[in-house]
Amino acid sequence: MDRKIGKINRNLVIGWSIIVVILVVAYFIEYLKGDRTLGYILVFFAVTIIPAVGCVIGYARNRESVKLRYYAIGGYTIMYLFALMTSTTVMVYAYIIPMLSLIVLYHSPKLVMVMGSISIVANVIAAIRFLVDGIVEKHDIRTIEIQFAIIIVSFVFAFLSSMIYDEIVKENEKYLSGINEKQKQLERVTLQTITTIANIIDAKDEYTKGHSYRVAEYSSMLARELGYSEERIEDIKFIGLLHDIGKIGIPDSILNKPGRLTENEFAMMRKHAEIGGNILEGNNMIAGLDEGAKFHHERYDGSGYPQGLKGEEIPEIARIIGIADAYDAMTSNRVYRKRLTDETVMSEIKRSSGTQFDPGFTAVFIKMIEEGRLERLVPDEINDEREKSRAEQSAELLQNIIDFRGDEYDSDHDYLTGAYSRTVGEKKISEILENADGGLFIADLTNLQGINARHGIVAGDRVIRAVFDALSETEGLVVVRYDGSGFLCFMPGITEREEFDKKMGDICSGVGGILENMTECENNYLCIGGALSSEVGRDFHMLLIAADKALFHTKQLKGNASYLFDHLEKMPNQGLYGIDLGQLISMIRSDSDEAKGLLEEDSAEFSRVYDLVKGIYEDNSGDVRLLLLTVMPAVGRSSTVADRDEAMSYLETVINSTPEISCVTFRFTSVQFLMILTDIGEAGAEAIRERIFNGFYKTYTKNNMALSSEIAYLPPSRRK
Repeated sequence: MDRKIGKINRNLVIGWSIIVVILVVAYFIEYLKGDRTLGYILVFFAVTIIPAVGCVIGYARNRESVKLRYYAIGGYTIMYLFALMTSTTVMVYAYIIPMLSLIVLYHSPKLVMVMGSISIVANVIAAIRFLVDGIVEKHDIRTIEIQFAIIIVSFVFAFLSSMIYDEIVKENEKYLSGINEKQKQLERVTLQTITTIANIIDAKDEYTKGHSYRVAEYSSMLARELGYSEERIEDIKFIGLLHDIGKIGIPDSILNKPGRLTENEFAMMRKHAEIGGNILEGNNMIAGLDEGAKFHHERYDGSGYPQGLKGEEIPEIARIIGIADAYDAMTSNRVYRKRLTDETVMSEIKRSSGTQFDPGFTAVFIKMIEEGRLERLVPDEINDEREKSRAEQSAELLQNIIDFRGDEYDSDHDYLTGAYSRTVGEKKISEILENADGGLFIADLTNLQGINARHGIVAGDRVIRAVFDALSETEGLVVVRYDGSGFLCFMPGITEREEFDKKMGDICSGVGGILENMTECENNYLCIGGALSSEVGRDFHMLLIAADKALFHTKQLKGNASYLFDHLEKMPNQGLYGIDLGQLISMIRSDSDEAKGLLEEDSAEFSRVYDLVKGIYEDNSGDVRLLLLTVMPAVGRSSTVADRDEAMSYLETVINSTPEISCVTFRFTSVQFLMILTDIGEAGAEAIRERIFNGFYKTYTKNNMALSSEIAYLPPSRRK
């Protein structure tokens, strides 16, 4: 609104100045022609120019002054009355036209009435003077009557126009006020959302609670001191809140590591700047939103990251946030140290001026510290009640989003079959095993890819649904969609081999009959591998590994069949999801038709491993070694899905921090990593295994999960 008033005042001053210039020129010409005396001209200039100059000065001092319009009208009225009283012509009513234009623009009916009354009274006095002085003869009184009629009609219409205009303006102001309120509500929601995101980021690292908030506050305070507009300062505050959003992509084990980071861990931590920039890039909500996240770790001397920008190449917002971020880090407690003293902080900031920080910005920031203007933000604590309220509202908003579930979507179940999803199903089975025994088995449909290739994906889905429907007919069976072609099933209360073996046989026979009657199925079988908790133990992961091994044995029978794991029998050494690494290597080296046939019959997972290992083997002239790492429950200890996931997270961090070697690493199952090592030799592979084991047990201090490994060897490819 202030800007709008300023624009009106500017146009008013310009318009009035033009009128004054025109009148001054016109009267000066009359003076040269001898129609006006010098004294008259000087008085006219005084009553005309002085009010105009005063109005210009007032505009220069306060462009948004509401009173300026009334000063302008007052000055113009003085000029009009002077011309009316000293004129020798009855045509001075022409002065009324600009006045009417001015007062109508102010949409004030009362102002029109006052100005109209003054004008009529002044014209009555002038008319009497004209008659008395003989300027107007009695037979010319008609001219005066016309002048009065014009003045009265002009002011009446000005009054009516002003009333209509005033109503329109008020309606517009009411409408704009509603829009402004909606805008403020949107800004509040935006702030809550951004604050929520900042809270999520800080929540990942228990030692940086409130960090994003404080950096945002310090940044906005520095921006204000540097002369930024209030609108841009608010933008900078939002950008500061999101400067660490990239930490969403950093493992918690690194963010919360109790100690200094290793070189490799620090390299991973540095990625948060680029991750944050990529997340925010292209978002036009706030100008430069991604710059704070991406470049706040750049250094003025060019030694920062991620791009090594130098000096003015670093965006201003990133240079501001960089100082605020470093200041909060030094004045906050960390897991590996207490907050630094005020003297140390000041010394470090001064020392880093021109190397890490912009020297100009640093000087201003140091001045703010010396004047005590940053002390209101107590480190490690948000003590602004208004911001606390916003944080609480943001947390509530986030919880509402988390709790919301659409009517047509259920994340607990597989959308195609209705079976439990893998995560939910594993958890449910683990909970049952805590209190009771049972039988676990994997039911896998072989060569589903062939059905999809011959008849289409829709046909493949129809077959999978038929298998699930058949499994669901078994009373009390917990059915989980385990992968694309398989189901994980659990029968509570089963402890005897004969009973479990019979139920598996019945299921296998029943589903086999259904498959035989489906035209889509050609040489497709249901293979079942199971294990009893009464024999293997009531640990979910141990049962799963046993069932995997049994399933592998069943698949070699090539038909609808089931097999129950017997830990007393000599089973193949299958570590990789039921696949014997020795047999895998033999198949890759032989490349025989028998190997290809088994590959076609086996699961998609085996095909993926086979293709990947075989490709690396054939492209490498040296030796290839496979290092399989498996997380499993420790002997005599029980574990949950959460324990497994936590241990796998620690193992992943250790693998990623292992010094760079020539290898390909990927997570194959929920409990296994496979490392494909090339040209490293037996000693090198053993050294890598030992380093990983040491790192895992050093960081994962719980005793409920253990790490096992297996190394297989592929000699140099004969294809080279």
